[in-house]
Amino acid sequence: MSLNASIIDNPVLLAVGALTGALLGPATAATSIAVPDGHWPWQGKSGWVLGEPARARRRVLMTVAGTAILGSLAAVVGWRPALLAFLVMGIIGATLTVIDLEHHRLPDRLVAAGAVGSMASLAVDASVTGSWSAVVHGLLCAAVAFVVFFGMALISPRGMGFGDVKLAALLSLHTGWLSWELAVIALLAGFVVGALTSLALVMTSRVTLQTAIPFGPALLVGAWLVVIATPAAG
Repeated sequence: MSLNASIIDNPVLLAVGALTGALLGPATAATSIAVPDGHWPWQGKSGWVLGEPARARRRVLMTVAGTAILGSLAAVVGWRPALLAFLVMGIIGATLTVIDLEHHRLPDRLVAAGAVGSMASLAVDASVTGSWSAVVHGLLCAAVAFVVFFGMALISPRGMGFGDVKLAALLSLHTGWLSWELAVIALLAGFVVGALTSLALVMTSRVTLQTAIPFGPALLVGAWLVVIATPAAG
């Protein structure tokens, strides 16, 4: 499945995605606090949509991140039902990034929500366009990624958590929907981002070689960069 455009070729969708990300930013900030505490953000949190109980700094950062992530994804995926799958993954990915950095966790409830929302969107897209082969490719890539990362987690449990295994599979569902090659490149990009980040942190004495660094954010950033940098079709 090919992308419809590059970021600069679709300013309208770029603006729509960016606005969506900006509107969801405060709620994403609240979610990043509520979910690690074991409950959904709207349970007893009347100000969730506006970002409570997150502080202003977190709300601003998550709003900026949501604007950039969703705007860029919308611009390259284009007007089609599958766009919702990438927007869901984008906003959940931003939330998972913050949670993993702070708690070294990738909560199942968010990963599962991303999987359900994305699969529903991709299924609708396939029904409308007849592109069921793309969905099959995505599922196969997700399965392969799960097996490979599960093996790495068994070999090196300190370096790879089971949350990373499930996240790699979820990301591969999206990138595999685009192409086999992109799914592989996106995962490799995650390792590159992780290695470069670790090297930078070690060189600036922020961490040591023994420090456990969460891998989820690197996987998410790597996949996002690969998707938005992929040349458009035609």
